[in-house]
Amino acid sequence: MLSCDVVVIGGGPGGYVAAIRAAQRGAKVIVVERWLLGGVCLNAGCIPTKTFIHTANLLHKARRGADFGVECQGISLNMKALLKHKEGVIRRNRAGIEALFKSHGIQVIKADARVTAPGIVKAGEEEIHAKKIIVASGGRPARLPGLEIDGNRLIGSTEALDYDFVPKRVAVIGAGAMGAEFACIWNAFGAEVTLVELMPNVLPRADEELTTKLAASFKKRGIDVRTGTQVAKTDMDKNTVRLELKGEKPGVIEVDKVFVGIGLQCNSEAVTETPGLGIQVNKRGGIPVNDRMETSVPGMYAIGDVIDKTWLAHGASAEGIVAAENATGGNRKMDYRVVPACNFTSPEVASVGMTEKEARAAGIDAKIGRFAFVASGRAQAIGETEGMVKIVGDASTDEIVGVHIMGPEAGELIAAAAVAMSMEATVEEIVHTIFTHPTLSETLPEAAEDYFGIGIHTPARKH
Repeated sequence: MLSCDVVVIGGGPGGYVAAIRAAQRGAKVIVVERWLLGGVCLNAGCIPTKTFIHTANLLHKARRGADFGVECQGISLNMKALLKHKEGVIRRNRAGIEALFKSHGIQVIKADARVTAPGIVKAGEEEIHAKKIIVASGGRPARLPGLEIDGNRLIGSTEALDYDFVPKRVAVIGAGAMGAEFACIWNAFGAEVTLVELMPNVLPRADEELTTKLAASFKKRGIDVRTGTQVAKTDMDKNTVRLELKGEKPGVIEVDKVFVGIGLQCNSEAVTETPGLGIQVNKRGGIPVNDRMETSVPGMYAIGDVIDKTWLAHGASAEGIVAAENATGGNRKMDYRVVPACNFTSPEVASVGMTEKEARAAGIDAKIGRFAFVASGRAQAIGETEGMVKIVGDASTDEIVGVHIMGPEAGELIAAAAVAMSMEATVEEIVHTIFTHPTLSETLPEAAEDYFGIGIHTPARKH
């Protein structure tokens, strides 16, 4: 039997952050991880996909090199070299977590974990008695009838990130963050890509004005975008997959691989397999928690994908900080009002706060400011002029309630908006802030000026 102050189930971006913060506050911590430290994010998600996306963007730039005076001859993709780079990035980051754990005296047990009673966790052959438990067991792709991932013809991100070849024809099912990103990756790598999405827009959770522009950009790059469409039937033979589509853009397509980017399920078995705990999960297996990340079981917290909230690594990390501090005597609450998100498509789409539609549905008198990247000197210089910055404000107070960006470095630019919103800044305060010239970041105050109809680089409004 082992004993500790805090046991964390799962070593992903929620779990490992929670473990470190608890240790920083003087707790003896044990982490139980059945796979690899860093979880899906580091090993088969956020980080490796960004290595692929970086390569995809380099290919795109190289093919346009002549426009900028750089003649690139014989451009080709070396998948084996890319995989080597990807594995190196993963390995170094994982080693970093291991070193941090060692410095904080955090013990790691590689095993499946199950909460057998309040304060008791079974980890393989070990039984751990802990004052507090933090469940950070993550999520996984759901099994969807007719689209079950088999690792061969029907694949997910884990398989896609290990291929040393580029499929000739790919159908991507689901145009959420993961599906849209892989559609961009394979398109840049030279595959014929069909992107199928049941909802009316790609990136269904993003601002519709931006996603309409994104779909047009995808089509211009050669991606066959079929929104309002779903798979009615799947047939496979030795060499191909035949998909019968129904909806707004029906038809039959034949592809070599089908990437399944829809459907998520929470890994809540660590608590649901012990009925005596009384945990009632939602339809996706999400564990209910309060704003202190506490479950209904005294002394047990839950964070990250397993609670079915943000499905974002940084959201999980923030929840991990809250849970760890509360598990060690603190009094923190999780605030979901300002959680930025970025879809690393090409071009990128990032957001924080409410969309225009959400704001109006909430009864807010939404007022909008916009600025197009085509009017940015820096965007012109780097040849990345697609997209815009959109500010959503409350007309009664001019407080910023949402910012949405489609364009170059949107994921970096959204951070400034998140800081402004966390400080409850008004649109006017953005107008009065001096931004460096020439930068992409200037598009934020330009959109703020447009909100008031005083944009310097925006055509005069007709009255």
